[in-house]
Amino acid sequence: MLSGALPSMVDSDGGSKHSFTAFNIAAFTDVDEFKEKMDRMLRLLKETPPAPGHDRVLYPGLSEYEEMQDRRENGIPLHKEVIEWFDDICGELSIPRLRVM
Repeated sequence: MLSGALPSMVDSDGGSKHSFTAFNIAAFTDVDEFKEKMDRMLRLLKETPPAPGHDRVLYPGLSEYEEMQDRRENGIPLHKEVIEWFDDICGELSIPRLRVM
């Protein structure tokens, strides 16, 4: 609503809508205390028993963080055709071949 857009349940023809907000935490409370409370809350969420049929409780950003950690450790998976393209272009330009894990 703040961005001037209506939610899709009210305006189904409106397309995608986004609203981004940034807060200066220090304007509201002590930053270190806020971080400690958030860490505690997120820990509690992760420890919450999941709903039937689900493996675990997720919260926004958790799966993205886990994916980032995995890619840092194991690299970014590339489709076979992308790797072939890199091989071809490296050969064309006489540069060392892409290292594949």
